[in-house]
Amino acid sequence: MPMFDPYAVLVTALNTLLLVAVLAGVILLEVWLSRRKSRWPGLILPVLLFLLSLLIVVGNFAFLSQNSTVIGTQVVDEATGETVYQAQQVQGEHDWTVGDTVQLGVVLLVSNIPTIVLLGAYYVGREKLRREKLLAKMNIQDL
Repeated sequence: MPMFDPYAVLVTALNTLLLVAVLAGVILLEVWLSRRKSRWPGLILPVLLFLLSLLIVVGNFAFLSQNSTVIGTQVVDEATGETVYQAQQVQGEHDWTVGDTVQLGVVLLVSNIPTIVLLGAYYVGREKLRREKLLAKMNIQDL
């Protein structure tokens, strides 16, 4: 019967709170950047995360495309039965399947979830900025 470890529960809770705080901070930073006059500062974080997701996909592609086969050659002395010569050669085969393509698509989709979240925060921030500009324009016209 496993024992209850309060220290492990506390560490897990603190790690979870820290993760949530960091994620909330990144989203707030994205909203703040997206409300700048120029639209480009708000696109920095989504572009960085998109490039990171592409790096993940390229790494998975490199891993999936490496199927190798080891071919061994052995020469045995018939009189003594001892191995005289032994060599191994690794041959790479690239047999790409539809399943590999689907797997890369899923990896691309899942790794872009943070990019999509930050783009949503970007558009929310830009929409607020657009609405404020429109309201200021209407107030000037009313005068």
